[in-house]
Amino acid sequence: MPDRLYVFATVAKLVACFLLYQFAFVALGLCVAWAVYCLSVVPVSFFVFNEQTELLMQEYYSQGVSSGMLLSSAAMIAHLVVFKYVRIRRGFFREVRASVLLFSILFIGSLMIVFNVVAAALELENNMEGEIEQLLTNAAGVLSVAVFAPVLEELLFRGAIQGLLMRRFGNPWLGIVVAALLFGLIHGNPVQIFYASCLGVGFGWLYYRTGSLLPAIVGHIVNNSLAVVCGVLFGSEVGNAESTVDAGSDMATVVVAGAFCLLFVAVINHLQPRVPVPWHEAGASLFNA
Repeated sequence: MPDRLYVFATVAKLVACFLLYQFAFVALGLCVAWAVYCLSVVPVSFFVFNEQTELLMQEYYSQGVSSGMLLSSAAMIAHLVVFKYVRIRRGFFREVRASVLLFSILFIGSLMIVFNVVAAALELENNMEGEIEQLLTNAAGVLSVAVFAPVLEELLFRGAIQGLLMRRFGNPWLGIVVAALLFGLIHGNPVQIFYASCLGVGFGWLYYRTGSLLPAIVGHIVNNSLAVVCGVLFGSEVGNAESTVDAGSDMATVVVAGAFCLLFVAVINHLQPRVPVPWHEAGASLFNA
C-alpha cells in the first residue's frame, strides 16, 4: 500500500510540475511582453493617436502567452529527462520499423475522424476557442501547439506516468486509461477533455504495443499540426481538430473510420507480434529495490 501511495504521489507531483512550469513561464512571458509594450508603444501613443494601439496590445499579449507556453514545454521536457522520469535511448528514431510507424499514424488518423464526429454530435462546449486562436497568430504559438506540446505530453503522460503505472501495477490497461484521463483533464475544456482522453487511449496503446514513444509522438504531432492548419486556414478550433464532416453521413463515417482502426490494429499486431516492455526504463532509478 505505501508503494502504491508513493506511485500516485509521484504522478501528482509530475502533474503539479507541469502546471507550475506553465503558470510560471506564461506569467514571465506576459510580464516581458507588457514591459516591451510599455517601452515601445505607450510613449508613442501619448503623442500620436493610433487606432492600432489596442490591436498592438493584443498582439503583445498573444506573443507573451505563446512564448511562455513554448518555454514551459521546453522546461518540462528538460525536467523529465534530467530527473530520469523518461529516458531517450540512443537510436530512438530507429527503434520502430518504418512500416509500424506508418500504420500507427494511419491508426491515429482514423481515431481522429471517429472522435471528431462523436465530439461534434455531442455538441460539447469549447471554452478556449478564443485563447487557442490567439496562439495561432504568431510563430511561437504555432510551434508550441504543433510540436512542443505533443512531444511534452507524450513524454509526460505516456512515457513517465503510463510507463510508471504499467511497471508498478503490472496492468497495461490501468496505465493506459489513467494516463489518458489525466491527459484529457489537464486541458480543462469540455470538448478537449473528451477528445484528448479518447485519443490518449490510442496513444497509450501504441506505446504499450510498440514499446516506443515515437509512434505516439509522431501521431500526436500529426493531429495537432492538422488542427493548426485548420485553425489558420479555416478558423477551426485547434483543441479538438474539428473536421468538416457532413452531418448526414456521420454514422457512416464513424463506421468506416472505425473499421479502418481495427484493420490498422490488426496490421500493427501482425507486423510486431510480440509486445516489448521498455517502460521498465521510465523512471526506474526512482523505484529501484
